[in-house]
Amino acid sequence: MQEFYRGKTVFLTGGTGFMGKTLMEKLLRSCPHIKHIYLLVRPKRGKDIQERVEDIFKDRMFWRLRTEVPSYRSKVSAVAGDCSFPGLGLNDTDRELLVKTVNVVFHGAATVRFDEHIKMAVKINVCGVQAIVHLAKEMKQLKGFVHVSTAFTHCPRQRIDEQFYPVPVSYENLIQLIDEKDEAELTEMTPKLLHEWPNTYTFTKALAEDVITKEAIGLPIAVFRPAVIISTYREPVRGWIDNVYGPVGMMVGIGSGVLHTHLVDLDNLVDMVPVDLVINAIIVAAWDVATNKVQSAEKNSAITESK
Repeated sequence: MQEFYRGKTVFLTGGTGFMGKTLMEKLLRSCPHIKHIYLLVRPKRGKDIQERVEDIFKDRMFWRLRTEVPSYRSKVSAVAGDCSFPGLGLNDTDRELLVKTVNVVFHGAATVRFDEHIKMAVKINVCGVQAIVHLAKEMKQLKGFVHVSTAFTHCPRQRIDEQFYPVPVSYENLIQLIDEKDEAELTEMTPKLLHEWPNTYTFTKALAEDVITKEAIGLPIAVFRPAVIISTYREPVRGWIDNVYGPVGMMVGIGSGVLHTHLVDLDNLVDMVPVDLVINAIIVAAWDVATNKVQSAEKNSAITESK
């Protein structure tokens, strides 16, 4: 695995998020001969992209990396962009740089809010995937591409196997619809647009997979479907997490004494997986599609589930 990443240049979206930070740390620490990592970073009011990257490395999860690979910082650069913008919001110079140098793409950027407005959810989770697929097709030295989806993409189905499934609406038509309608109209239409899906998150992630089946043909691509991601099992530090989403929020509430009761269905199971195990599998998935030379996302769907 280390030999595969030796001298490789990586493009990572979602690098400022929970999974992205863990992925970046693991690559830099376990693959010390990696050439470079480019992060797609969205400028925020009052902070430029370089300041945002510096803030990432202040997290305690990077303490071990600073000790074991002191030169890591020179291997990380930020490029300004936004997955909700056409072409990822990249300028011509950065786009040309990525096209010429990138060998491996990890697309983890997404809005994970269940109550995200359909317009923004489509822009980030569907149009963003479409944009990065188009960019990947231009990359002259691309070896592997991993799109991070979710195990609950097709949650209306009773059984989900490692394959692609049809969706009830065309993503092309939906993209056109959100451009034509205002937010109030889309809000009113959302329950019908979602069909059997419970929220805009799982629905747009399903559409994103449909984008890949139709537009990523010929790319060495894997679709990775993790379950509910929780704190680290042991790397780089045991029990690390930077948010209180999902089951972690409930655990914090119970542990702090704020939450005394919670209504549950004892017959239901929740699939949870530590983030460091997810990251290990994602890194291997990129190696796998590169090594096995997956030729077609349509004929050879490389989907990995992590539970």
